[in-house]
Amino acid sequence: MTSAPMIEEYLHRLALSEAKGVALVTELIEKHLARYAFSSLNALAGQSLSLQTDVLFERLVVNRQGGYCFEHNKIAYLALKHLGFEVRSVLARVMLNGKPTNPRTHRMNVLELDGETYLVDVGFGNKTPRGLLNINQRTCTIGHDTYQITRNGDVVMVVLYEPGQPPLTLYEVELYDVVEADFEVAHFYSHQHPEAIFVNNLVVSLITASHRYLIRNQQFLVWDAAGQLVTDKNIDSVEALTQLVQEVFLLQPPKAVLETAFAKVTANAAV
Repeated sequence: MTSAPMIEEYLHRLALSEAKGVALVTELIEKHLARYAFSSLNALAGQSLSLQTDVLFERLVVNRQGGYCFEHNKIAYLALKHLGFEVRSVLARVMLNGKPTNPRTHRMNVLELDGETYLVDVGFGNKTPRGLLNINQRTCTIGHDTYQITRNGDVVMVVLYEPGQPPLTLYEVELYDVVEADFEVAHFYSHQHPEAIFVNNLVVSLITASHRYLIRNQQFLVWDAAGQLVTDKNIDSVEALTQLVQEVFLLQPPKAVLETAFAKVTANAAV
């Protein structure tokens, strides 16, 4: 199967409206985030994750195994290209821990539309913006969240301001051209290096219009649209994890992946 039918199937599953331009891209972002969960399950379980287009679509869209930025944002890139948008993928430096020496290990997309330049991201876990970020504006507001955008040449810094929370720098985006081989290298490190975050931590998230759902190792957390934490409970068994992953996050990972991931999480917690 060529990529076009796979992209058409993905778009069909999203059930997009007849919207155009910014409204269409926003709808794609919102519906993707609410349907296709971010997940480090496969990386944590030691799976080798091909980014070949047909394999990627089969894993994430058809088999509902979830994925992370290199998977989600490649699918979004291909879909936006298919819809006729001027879009390219770039690498960003994740800044959640505040370290400017972090490697560039986040894939995201840059959209040129009607004379404006936007960041498009469907793969940043629980902190993924539910809309486009215009890099020519100092601030962008999406729901209850405000994003401060600072551009210095071809480098863009994005800081999130959530109600009642201190500012959180999300990432430093470099707008330079990147080829697929660059993504392959960063992807390999991110899901195969023994010290990589997702090789050692379970992170699963889903974002809807009303809630943000997150599994962080053995914690299950839920925030409402206003940013208030409404659920915080411990995941004490692989059965409980399986139920959450399937019923809340709409994923269908193999049983062996769930068992391996949960065993690793509990072993790490015991250290």
